[in-house]
Amino acid sequence: MTGPKSRSIWPLKPRKSTITNVDEKGLQYYIDGKGQKVYVMNLDSWWLKDFKREDVIMQLPGVVIMNTKPWHSDDIAHTFREAYGIPQDEDCDDCFAPGDIEAHIERFPEGQFMAMRISGPGAGHAIALAVTMRTSRPPTAPILPWLEAIGGLRLGNHEADGDWLYGVEMAVASTYRRHGIGTGLYEARFNLARGLNLRGWYAVGMLMGYHKYGDELDVLEYGNKVIAREIKDPTVTMQMNRGFLPKQVVPNYVDEPAAGDAGVLIVWENPAYEA
Repeated sequence: MTGPKSRSIWPLKPRKSTITNVDEKGLQYYIDGKGQKVYVMNLDSWWLKDFKREDVIMQLPGVVIMNTKPWHSDDIAHTFREAYGIPQDEDCDDCFAPGDIEAHIERFPEGQFMAMRISGPGAGHAIALAVTMRTSRPPTAPILPWLEAIGGLRLGNHEADGDWLYGVEMAVASTYRRHGIGTGLYEARFNLARGLNLRGWYAVGMLMGYHKYGDELDVLEYGNKVIAREIKDPTVTMQMNRGFLPKQVVPNYVDEPAAGDAGVLIVWENPAYEA
């Protein structure tokens, strides 16, 4: 027995005499006199017309992690700036714009991830992002500066048949840190590398705690102490605890004053890789 047929009707509110139901997306609807579903739109549910449950990779309380879609591009660009404290109207040579996000999706759709609120204030808006690409350049090759490594903000160096995953960027809006969102984004990328049978995943983890030690240590000394686990860095130590192996300090990787522009090459080798 089939259910009632659906139609794309979005009245602002149902007739007073009808009873509304909720579908698997959380979308309200009622059944009209012809047995058809009529969906009900309110100002907080604008995003549900584009949202597809099958796109969800992981669900957290009030949040979903999913592959980035073109309709997220404006939000992702906004979240990127917010996460790094860059004003929305400030010129920024290494900030992703909406067109860059759409280019990432076109080049490597399964490698782009975001977290989105699905309840409460801000529902439908991005609160975190993760950008990756594939490369045949192994982590044993000399590490290039960030923008050169990725081939510009539109990932011109992505190689569709590359056997390594390269971590381009990850950012979580400040309000939503320490809520498991970063963990979910890491797990999504580990699963991607496994699912594509890649050799592994590498990136340069920025030494975001360096600014606290800048008067005592140069960035190479700081980075080596982090690698030796003599100092805990909020970014690199966390990545080491997730299974990445730290290989070397990478100076002058990207303009990031808090990190002294430096990071640590971190590598995860896929134990399930089959040549």
